[in-house]
Amino acid sequence: LEDAAVQAIIRRAKVARIGTLSVNGRPSITPLYFAVVNGHLWLNTADWTLAAREAKADPRVSVLFQVETDPHERRIIRVTGTADVRTDGATIWAYNLRALIKYSWSPGGLWNQWQYRHLLKMMRRYHAQSAAKGNSCVIDITPHHVEILDEPR
Repeated sequence: LEDAAVQAIIRRAKVARIGTLSVNGRPSITPLYFAVVNGHLWLNTADWTLAAREAKADPRVSVLFQVETDPHERRIIRVTGTADVRTDGATIWAYNLRALIKYSWSPGGLWNQWQYRHLLKMMRRYHAQSAAKGNSCVIDITPHHVEILDEPR
């Protein structure tokens, strides 16, 4: 993750797409919000979701990053690594702070929140229902291999 080109794409990407494997070996892809913390990738979800359950059962994961907002950026980053599903309060708090800065307090994030303020009640209801099903968690990925792929034309 230390390569400048890799960092530039990851910094501009809004979601990470995590690839996990079921116990039967079937792949799943889940888009999640993310943060980069001390060379690790932190992806936020709930412990009851498919991504969290599969990462816990088989920690071998791949994560894809793409700059969705720039049609001229055709490169994709693929990170292969090992996942650890964390539910401790300190990790959740640290992730939430980073996500707030990245997704909400950025200029684009503030504008986006203002445009979609009418959805706030629905989002609160969704988060309350999700919390009733289980705990928030962070999928903490230790990268082992990082590569830049050219998107097919």
